[in-house]
Amino acid sequence: KPLKLLKEEGNISKEGIVAMDQIEAHTDKMECYTCHATWAPQCYGCHVKVDYSKGKQNPDYLAASKHHVNGKTGEVDTLKDFLVDGKVTETRSYLRWENPALSQNGEGRISPTIPGCQVTLTVIGKDGKALLQNHIFKLKGVENNGTVNADKEGVNSIVMSPVQPHTISKKSRSCESCHTSLKAQGKGINGGKYFADQRKTTMVDLMDAQQKLLVKQVDEQIPAIPNLKYDYSVMIDENGTQVQTVGDHWKLSQALDNETRAKLDRSGACLSCHKEMPNKDLAISLLAHSAKYAGVKIDNTIHKSILHKSILLSAWIQVLGGLILAGLFIFFIMKRRKK
Repeated sequence: KPLKLLKEEGNISKEGIVAMDQIEAHTDKMECYTCHATWAPQCYGCHVKVDYSKGKQNPDYLAASKHHVNGKTGEVDTLKDFLVDGKVTETRSYLRWENPALSQNGEGRISPTIPGCQVTLTVIGKDGKALLQNHIFKLKGVENNGTVNADKEGVNSIVMSPVQPHTISKKSRSCESCHTSLKAQGKGINGGKYFADQRKTTMVDLMDAQQKLLVKQVDEQIPAIPNLKYDYSVMIDENGTQVQTVGDHWKLSQALDNETRAKLDRSGACLSCHKEMPNKDLAISLLAHSAKYAGVKIDNTIHKSILHKSILLSAWIQVLGGLILAGLFIFFIMKRRKK
């Protein structure tokens, strides 16, 4: 059924009416699947190694794919004819199947966003020595279109890509999964604190309280990635500077700008009320103690009812108070003119 008919029949949830009908910014600037794609596959960190040592080779799949005019590709029976120097292998940092981050897609609308190709390159020369190790290239002048800051040195060439993940569900993401999520804002999983500073080599062995190694022979667990100041999931740092590319193909693709993130971010909303509870304010203390001794149990339903009444009461007091003050001011001016 059309959404208009479902609304008339009362077959849309209260959350759906608020999100899709009452808040115009959602329908004006967001894709429908931003909420209704409830998860997306996320593959962070493409660790590519090209090894030229000991005569290692790898198929040139691009050349092989053009070998037969009838579409038969080289890997069927003649792949050995397309070998070139250098064996290529690839691994991942980590995988996720969960709520994706958000960014602006090529049409200027807010969209789910997942890792594209986040290449971290290692090249081993013919002599077995590393020519590049865990290297991330920098790109200059490709991400600053006037609404998002970019580092003067350029952003990392790893990319996050706006996407339609085709995981559509009738039930949408919750409001909190975007409005209280640093990941949704583009600041990374757990605010980019998922990994420690990856510019430093990680070694785990016997250490003292100052993290100095107590053994002489130790292996590196995770070699340093010099240009990776932030986790692979971070698009925007704490200063609002974009740190990796977002969408390679369309001009309007970018991380969320400052204005959009300011509208999105509602983290800390609980603290706005609870910092006064139970005894930091006289009126609130009186209500809290009254509820306690009356045996009122504050469950989620009652809690939402209190918030709803509070916002309505606050709004009406401010509106009526303003009208009364304006009326008194006009009355005072008119009375003075009569004199």
